[in-house]
This record gives sequence, C-alpha cells and structure tokens, in this order.
Amino acid sequence: MAVSASRSHAATNGAGTARRTSPPVFPKPITIAPAVIPSMSEVSRALASLAKTASRRVHPNDLDARDEGFIADMLPLMNVLYDHYFRCETELAADIPEGPVLIVANHNGMTGTPDMFCHMTAFWRRYGTGRLGYGLMHDAPFSFPGGGAWLNAAGAIAANPRNAERALDRNAAVLVFPGGDVDACKPFRDRYKVSFGARRGFLRVAIRRRVPIVPVVSAGGHESLYIAARGDRIAQALKLPRIFRSNVFPLGVAMPWGIVAGVPLPHLPPPVKIHTKILAPILLDAPVSASNDARALDSSYEHVVGLMQQAMNDLRSERRHGLFPRSKAASGSKAGG
Repeated sequence: MAVSASRSHAATNGAGTARRTSPPVFPKPITIAPAVIPSMSEVSRALASLAKTASRRVHPNDLDARDEGFIADMLPLMNVLYDHYFRCETELAADIPEGPVLIVANHNGMTGTPDMFCHMTAFWRRYGTGRLGYGLMHDAPFSFPGGGAWLNAAGAIAANPRNAERALDRNAAVLVFPGGDVDACKPFRDRYKVSFGARRGFLRVAIRRRVPIVPVVSAGGHESLYIAARGDRIAQALKLPRIFRSNVFPLGVAMPWGIVAGVPLPHLPPPVKIHTKILAPILLDAPVSASNDARALDSSYEHVVGLMQQAMNDLRSERRHGLFPRSKAASGSKAGG
C-alpha cells in the first residue's frame, strides 16, 4: 500500500508499505489574517441568531441541519474570540484541497476545549461559510440545552463512519478527532502526545471513499484546565463505555466546576492561546479492499500519526501557545539556535 503526500512527506519500501521520511515542512506557511472588529449590528444579529436557533430540535444524523445563514451570522462574533480571546495562530502548510477531504485532528483538553472552535473559525475565514463542512461529534453535546442545536446548525453530526461517508459523498470537508475522549482527557503530563488509542476508523473511511487526509495538530487547550488522570480503569469498572459511550472518568480541576471527577462536562476555558498547524494533504493510494487489511492500516496509521507527532513536537518547542506563550520572534530565534 502506497501513501503519497505533498512536500515529500511519504515514501514506500519494497513491500509497498508506508515508511516515514522527512518531517512536515512549513517554509512559507499560509496564516489566517486577523478579522475586523464586528459592528454593533453584526453583534446584535449574532445574538438574535443564537436565541432563535437554540429552540430548534436537534438532528444528529441530519446533514441538512447545517445552516449556512446561522454560521454567517455567528462568524463576526466568533472572530472576536478567535483573534482576541484565544489569540489563535493557525498555519497551513498547503491549502485544504477542494472537494471531499477528511481533516484529522488531535483533541486538546476535554469537552469545552477551544481547539475545535478555532479550527472551524479558521476554516470559514479561509474558505467562506458557503464551503460545505461538517464535524463529527460525540452524542453527549447534542443533548446540552441550546448548545446542541447551535452545534448542529454549525455542521456537527454524530460521530460514526456512516455519517462521515455520507458527508464526503456530498463533497464536504469532514473534521474528525479519532482519539475522542481518550485523547481529550489525557493527563496534563501527556498533553503533547497524539493519542488516538490505535483507532483506525478514519483510515477505513478515507480508503473506502478515496479522499485525502489533512492532518491537523493543535496545542494550548490543555492549559485551560488540569487533568491529573484519565480514569480508564474507573470507567471500565462503572461500565461507562456501554452506558455513556465514554471510555474515561477524568480526575482534575477545571472552571467553573472546581474538582472534576467523572463524565467530562464542558468547562469554561481561560484565555489560553491556541497554536495550530495544518499539514499538507496525504492521499492513501490503496484499493478499497485495503480498508480491511490490518497490515496496510497499521502502516498508514503509523505514518499519519507519526507526522502529526513530529508537528506536535514542533509546537512544543516553539511554545507559542497556552497561558504564557512566547512571542513569534522569540520562538523563531530559539528554534534557530
């Protein structure tokens, strides 16, 4: 099975399986420019749209629940949070290809973390609210009063392979976090690890639909709270995977709850800076049958996650994220020796 990507990110050995070569390169990254401060009329329209949409019924499996008008109304307000609260810095090694694409990201700090918000805002600012995009989301947030309807209108759909494939069949960009709660609720000490828990469903979808994968890594959100332990064994003992589709029982501290012990609820993040790198697209050059080939899936998994971990290591060394980020100039001088 061959794996191809731009900027010489991949190669194959004699057996036809992927091997890692050069790390992700950002010679002249594309960055998301700051937006203008919204007018009072734009803010009023956004608040009115929030109030109106909150009363809608939630349809987690309905692709038509996405509301471009709602997204357009909300974007000016989201821009303020993006630029001035989370001070998001998003770099693209290459533009996201047109047509269907699977955007694969790491999670960055439990429910309520700002990384997904930043990814969505950056996508709409770069490509417009008219470009079709969906995000795969756990069942739980759909039940939050008001919030579930807002997320649904913004393009959130239930996280399962069928929904991903249906969205790709509409030529949409689909955002997925393969690590789910395992990645989101990892301990603070492991915040720079890409933890997908060996989940390969995203690879099967990409192979079956023959779409490129765009890896995304983000750092900073884990500093919006403190997770001491993921609580895997506690979750198993309480049978949470079967009851709530939750593999974790996180233990830590987060606003406004104070001590967190149990099913992760949305927390209120302080103004941590989010730094994101969107890597060059990867095309898995494989027949559909490879979606059930364990060896091929293992090879592709190691390649994709390996590239993401290298990019995450870069984010860690640059340290332009979190509560006390370095400036871009200071980060560049340190990286240059």
